[in-house]
Amino acid sequence: MMKIIKKIVLAFCICLAIYLITLCFPEPFFKNKAVFGNITVYSDEDIPVEMNEIIKMVTSKLKKSVIYKEDIKPKIFISNNPWRWIYFSNINYKAAGLAYVRIDNIFLRKADIKSNRLYGNSGKVAEGDRTLDYFLAHEITHLLEFKSMPWYKYSLKENWIQEGYSEYIGHDSQNYEKALQYYLEVPETAGAKRYTKLRTMVTYLLEKEKIDISDIWSKTNDYDSILKKSIPNNEPDTIN
Repeated sequence: MMKIIKKIVLAFCICLAIYLITLCFPEPFFKNKAVFGNITVYSDEDIPVEMNEIIKMVTSKLKKSVIYKEDIKPKIFISNNPWRWIYFSNINYKAAGLAYVRIDNIFLRKADIKSNRLYGNSGKVAEGDRTLDYFLAHEITHLLEFKSMPWYKYSLKENWIQEGYSEYIGHDSQNYEKALQYYLEVPETAGAKRYTKLRTMVTYLLEKEKIDISDIWSKTNDYDSILKKSIPNNEPDTIN
């Protein structure tokens, strides 16, 4: 029995090691590659010329961030094949994109590059201002966040400030009034409702309270108080 258990444990460790290696070096799974400045895009389908303009929009958004670094070299992997996406996203397969910040790898699900759109978990194209360039800027901002602080301070769990700031940059640093108005107009049932709330809260801290982004990271536990100030008449919730 002990020999069988040891073999099972060994097999598990080998599989885990192989999986981690493929997360770090997923290039063999994506047959197409295109380089745009310091951003490299990989895809399991052809990469049309429209990607060049999309990357320009992404870069323009990123450069508005005070934590932008010229030397970042993110690698984008677009998984149009659903099984390939499930493999690399693992338990987060319902997400639109994932940033593995410690290795600079970003994975996105199926995309319509020519139309600057990304498909959601429902199989439908994400609507409104949730364009492909928005998703790219959002995920790359997570890399910038990670590089802007000591590595041990970056939360790998859901962090409302990290998500809110990535939304802020992803939406081209939209001002507080527009962010608030947009949040109020988004239906409660919309999947983007929560993200628009976090963006509004972080934008409030940046623009109204004039708090430097490097000082905002420490305010994770102030969620309820910031919610009351940034979104009047909004009931507190538990999203920390």
